[in-house]
Amino acid sequence: MKNWEERVCVITGAGSGIGSGLARHALQHGMHVVGADVDAKGLQQLSDSAGERRARLTTRVVDVTNAEAMADFAECVYAMHGKVHLLFNNAGVLVDGKCWERPLRDWRWIIDVNLMGVVHGLHYFVPRMLTQGEAARIINTASIGGLLGGGTFMSPYQTTKHAVAVLTESLYKELAQEPGDVTASVLCPAEVATRIWQSDRLRPDDQKVSLGEAEQAFHDAVANNVAMGPSPDEFAAQVFQGIEEGLFWLIPDTAFMPMLEARFADIAQQRNPDINTKVNFER
Repeated sequence: MKNWEERVCVITGAGSGIGSGLARHALQHGMHVVGADVDAKGLQQLSDSAGERRARLTTRVVDVTNAEAMADFAECVYAMHGKVHLLFNNAGVLVDGKCWERPLRDWRWIIDVNLMGVVHGLHYFVPRMLTQGEAARIINTASIGGLLGGGTFMSPYQTTKHAVAVLTESLYKELAQEPGDVTASVLCPAEVATRIWQSDRLRPDDQKVSLGEAEQAFHDAVANNVAMGPSPDEFAAQVFQGIEEGLFWLIPDTAFMPMLEARFADIAQQRNPDINTKVNFER
């Protein structure tokens, strides 16, 4: 699929970061874009940045953790456009820190957003996409952290992103058995200049994550490093190029490949994880 003009693109997490970059890139290519996010201010900023292409953009405040809200969102999209050609299940947040010290509400929050948000997108959009009679692709956002071995203080985030990666592999195989022309890709970003390391901005003050000294130092160091990565708009161009090439694995930053190969070698040879390995992850 290379001709995007007049096609329909749906993006969750469109109010900031990678989602906003994908939305702007889709608009530049003449697509009709429906952007969803829990952040109304972010959606307004996206609309403001769309300029003259704003007429092709529709935004809607949606909490991807809410199944009923996602059902209503899918109903609204199909009532408006009748089809979806690109579905980006992209909404995501980050919780880091020692796995046993994270309050259960933190675990529930990140699982509900990062994993169940994708599941809700699949549940309410895929049946319609399979019967719409036009080719379509589902892109689920995981992370390079969803492929690499577990990083220190990264278990909540990486747990959800590994789940998204394997979910999408299964989805790809299952869709191949269906009569509809629908397929899937998994998006695995590395360091992109987004605000995911400030995910607490989306939570009430009494639910913000409290980290220990070593954890906070790690968090700040990675956040500062990520801020120097490519912009969401630059990254979006790479993502669309991979989609146009029909790639399942959308991994624009290949610098992590040696680490990935080393992990697979450790598994194949049953070597214990290297406790000295430190990796920076970013959605």
